[in-house]
Amino acid sequence: MTTEQNVRNVLHMITGHYDHSTSLQAARAARAPSPGRRLQAAAPASPGAMPDWAIGHGVQALGLGEKETCGIVGTDIVLKIYVDKKLPSAKLDKPVPKTVSVGGMTVYTDVVEIGKVQLQGNTQRIRPALPGYSVSRANDGPNTGTFGLVVNKQGQPSPQYLLSNWHAIAAAGQASKGDIIIQPGTADNGSAETDRIGILSDWVPMDFTPNSTQNLVDAAIAQLDPGAASAAIALLGIPTGVNNQLSRGMYVQKVGRTTSLSVARITDVDLVLNPSYPTPTGPKQVTLRDQVLVTFYSAPATAAPACST
Repeated sequence: MTTEQNVRNVLHMITGHYDHSTSLQAARAARAPSPGRRLQAAAPASPGAMPDWAIGHGVQALGLGEKETCGIVGTDIVLKIYVDKKLPSAKLDKPVPKTVSVGGMTVYTDVVEIGKVQLQGNTQRIRPALPGYSVSRANDGPNTGTFGLVVNKQGQPSPQYLLSNWHAIAAAGQASKGDIIIQPGTADNGSAETDRIGILSDWVPMDFTPNSTQNLVDAAIAQLDPGAASAAIALLGIPTGVNNQLSRGMYVQKVGRTTSLSVARITDVDLVLNPSYPTPTGPKQVTLRDQVLVTFYSAPATAAPACST
C-alpha cells in the first residue's frame, strides 16, 4: 500500500519543493536495493518543471488525502488534483493519469471538483467592529475583505491589531503603511470620513516566482484605533486558543460576510495552491504551500457534481 509520506514526497517533487533530507528514506521505502547496489536519492523537480497535466486547464490545486468515491471516504492515501469542473478524459488535452511515478515512487491520483478558487470578500457597519465583517483600505476602489481576528504582537499586550489578508487590506503589496482601514469596506459603502477603525501596519510580501517555496500565508495587519473593535468573532465569541495540529477529517467553523456561520470538514492539509492575484501589470499566479482545504469556504457555492465511479 502506498504510504502517506510517499504521496507527500511525490507531491513535493512535482511542485518543485522537495526536502533532500527525506529523499534517501523515501527511496528506501519505495524499493529495496539489491546487495552491493548503492542507493541513489531521488532528485527534486526543478521550479517550473511541473508536468503538463498538473497545470492543465481547470486545475486549481494539488494535495493529498483519502480517496473519496461518491462521498464515501476510503483509507487509501492518494495524490489529489483539485479542478474547477470534472470533465471526461476524452475532452481534455492533458488528462490526469491514474498513477504518477516519480523518483521510484508510484502513487494513485484522485481528481476532485471544488469549483474555481477565487478571492472572496466580506458587509454592514458595526461598532465595535467584529471579526467576520467587511473591511478594506479607504482608498481602494470597490473592495471588501474579511476582518479575521484581533491579535497582539508576541509579548506586547498593546496595541491591538486587525488580522486580515494581504490582498484585502494591503492591495496585494501596493499599499503604504499608515493607509486608513475602514469597516465596512468600500464595496459596502464604507468611507474614511465615517468608518475608520485603524491604519495599515505590516504585511507578509508575496513571492511571484513560479513554484516559489516562500509563500505560506496571505496576511496583513492593521493597528486598531482604541475601542474600535472587539476580539469576539461574530456568532462565535472570543477564541480560547490556537490549534496548529490540523488533520484530515477534523471539523472547523468560520464566519463570513456572505456565508455567515459555516462548518466544514478538513480534507487536505498538504495543499499546493496556485491562485491569481491582481498586480499593477495585470493578474499574476502565485504558489501557496502547506494550505488547508475544507469542504466549504465561501459563496458562491456550486451544485454537487454527479457521482461516477
